[in-house]
Amino acid sequence: MELTEKRTGGRTVFEGRVIRVEEDEVLLPDGKSASREVVRHNGGVCVAPLTDSGELILVRQYRYPYGEITLELPAGKLEKGEDPLSAAKRELSEETGAEGKLTPLGEMYPTPGYSDEIIRLYAATELSFGKMHTDDDEFIETVKLSLKEAEEMVLDGRIKDGKTQVLVLKTVLLTERGLL
Repeated sequence: MELTEKRTGGRTVFEGRVIRVEEDEVLLPDGKSASREVVRHNGGVCVAPLTDSGELILVRQYRYPYGEITLELPAGKLEKGEDPLSAAKRELSEETGAEGKLTPLGEMYPTPGYSDEIIRLYAATELSFGKMHTDDDEFIETVKLSLKEAEEMVLDGRIKDGKTQVLVLKTVLLTERGLL
């Protein structure tokens, strides 16, 4: 069965610093036309810093859209054309002061229904620590949790951030299997 939709036209509705919103016209597999609203995003990275003692380093920060403080793994957006591995190293250093061996753990599509954002996932091991150097508009504090504590917080809903949930659970499973 053919499932692919083909873009036949469209327009940019909004263009900002982080996202661009487009309204596209598409041809459906059955020959009918439809409209698609798409949020275009450069993508991002998320890093699971795992200490030698088996703790994850997370960050607490206020997230304006939700009006609450969240607990997340270090993450950030890609600049246009930026290499994801370089961005992961940058975000790890900025948000935790750490450097280490980064292992790619795949990609995730956080909102495939309306956005083209891709988040690249990494584990960071063999950590060494320096000084945090967050962005001027970034106010965070770090928190260390055992893998078990982080897993429980994902399962009971205290960690709500999707990329963090996915990467915590991947890190737990890969560690249990001796792959990290």
